[in-house]
Amino acid sequence: MAEDINGRIKALVLIRSDPMVEKNLVGELMALEEVKEAHFSSGPYDVYCIIDCPNYDSLNDLVMNNIRGIQGTKSTTTCYMSE
Repeated sequence: MAEDINGRIKALVLIRSDPMVEKNLVGELMALEEVKEAHFSSGPYDVYCIIDCPNYDSLNDLVMNNIRGIQGTKSTTTCYMSE
């Protein structure tokens, strides 16, 4: 799928959030080691982040158990990135 030459998985995670929590959400995302960037956005998604994980299992765990667990996160859409 979307592995880089080192076998790592990169993905763009698009996040819908509750109103007025975006700043806190970006801060909590940046505290996660695998999150390389996190930013506010406009349009159908409120925040997005770029993540870099060693494999699909760790990516799935990060999104399902960490990112979706941050207070104010309503939903996520994960888009795998390819080189």
